[in-house]
Amino acid sequence: MRFRAALVAFGSAVTCAWLASCGKAEMTQQEHGSRPDGTGTTVQVPAPGAGGTSPLPVDPPPLPAPSPPAEEPAPGPVPEVPAPPPEAEEPPPPPEFSRILWVSPQGADSAEGSQAKPFRTVAKALSLVRPGEAVFLGTGTYSERLKLEERGGSADQVLTVKAAPGATPLFKGGSGSSTPMIDVRGAYWRIQGLTVDMAGDKAFAVFWRGKGAHHGVLRGSTLKNGTEGAGVSIAESASDVLIEGNEIHHFQKSGEDSHGVVVQTTARNVVVRGNDIHHNSGDGVQCLGPEGGATIAGTPFDNLLVEDNELHENRENGVDIKTCTHVTLRHNTLWGHRRTSTSAGEGMVIHLSASDVAVEDNVLRANGRGIVVGGVRVGAPPTRIIVRRNLVLDGDSSDGNDGLGIRVDTSTDVKVQHNTVWNMPGPCLVFGHGTSGPSKTLDLRNNVLAGCGITLRAGDDRSGVVMDSNLYFRSGGKAVFRRESEDLDLGEWQDASGLDAHSVEQAPAFTDVDSEDFTPGPDSPARDTGVTLGLPFCGQAPDRGAREADCP
Repeated sequence: MRFRAALVAFGSAVTCAWLASCGKAEMTQQEHGSRPDGTGTTVQVPAPGAGGTSPLPVDPPPLPAPSPPAEEPAPGPVPEVPAPPPEAEEPPPPPEFSRILWVSPQGADSAEGSQAKPFRTVAKALSLVRPGEAVFLGTGTYSERLKLEERGGSADQVLTVKAAPGATPLFKGGSGSSTPMIDVRGAYWRIQGLTVDMAGDKAFAVFWRGKGAHHGVLRGSTLKNGTEGAGVSIAESASDVLIEGNEIHHFQKSGEDSHGVVVQTTARNVVVRGNDIHHNSGDGVQCLGPEGGATIAGTPFDNLLVEDNELHENRENGVDIKTCTHVTLRHNTLWGHRRTSTSAGEGMVIHLSASDVAVEDNVLRANGRGIVVGGVRVGAPPTRIIVRRNLVLDGDSSDGNDGLGIRVDTSTDVKVQHNTVWNMPGPCLVFGHGTSGPSKTLDLRNNVLAGCGITLRAGDDRSGVVMDSNLYFRSGGKAVFRRESEDLDLGEWQDASGLDAHSVEQAPAFTDVDSEDFTPGPDSPARDTGVTLGLPFCGQAPDRGAREADCP
């Protein structure tokens, strides 16, 4: 057995050597990447019979006994994988204010002005505040009138007067003073979170005035109960002012206008955004021209944006644009304006010599009149006015109100496009009836005029009118087109006027009138049937009316 085992071992060695010599020397394995080659060793074995025959030994020498296998070392401890370094934390934001001066009616001006030891008067804090710092006002009633003068503020380092966190500071009038409660004459002042109750004083609540009064903000405050011409006034070359997120109400001047916000001649660049302005004896917002009543005569106000406001139940109009330039009125909701001795109850009126005004994406409901362009004027008529994508709904005809939707009187270059007028007791649309001149270069296309007592009322005092691709509907009968004093149906109107060649009369099939979703429904004749006017649209073609279907 030992001999046979030795022979087998010898033969295996020879076979391995032969395979190696025949090139079986490389193996490649690819598993998660290539490994290095392994190479065998060539072993020279004498050929059988070469150099004579050597007899095999009968008893080969005994093989050494195999040594016992070496004991495997006991596994040591598995080295711990070091945890990844923690992510670097974002550094904390820098403080909003470089210093805060605290004021409380229970404080003392001899104190240090800290939260624990506040000043008593705002005037003391204002005498010390520097750019980038803030004055925080505690709860209580303040009888002071603030003068915010030039203190070197900048875009990066504004000056702030605001309610302390959780506090409700109240500035209370009632002394009979005609001095503005907050008189802003310097730059980069921010006012926030205050309540100003004028208590019948004949004074502005907040007044920006002078060339030095620029880049100011009034935010999140309540102004009320004054008897001067407005709650907020911006005049005398003041500029770049933001009025945002405030409630401004009950400014009432006996027999005269008192507006929520008024911007005046020589001022410029004002934004009135996201406010609730109501129950004032004048307009919610007025842009006052130089024709009369301005603080000073001079060039018209320039560049006004009025957006995202709720303007309601003012004695005159929601918005009144007189001789001003570059005005945008958009995304506002206006309601509850009715005829008085000094107003026809317009939601919006653009008249005198206003120019470059855009009226877009507003909702007007329950007004004596919705949107009016033109009317009384002194110089040139309103020029380059766009009335686009507005919803004008549910007109009021009680107590002598006209209950009409859109009216274009004396004016030049007015575009009335993509509006929806619905449920007017009076006419949906009026044009060509100006008392001081014609409606010139008027574009009336892609509108939906539906559910009105009279579909449109057209006077002959007009020229250069383009009118087409409108959708008309009157429940309970044919649409009525009143030309001067003659009532016509659509076909007769088309023949008599030469207008509206591609307009149609059909129920508009809105998505849901009850919830004021005036988007054209799937079967609406307004859907994809408008003409292209250079505005974005969804679908194969523009929809008629204020709302576009199929938009993501």
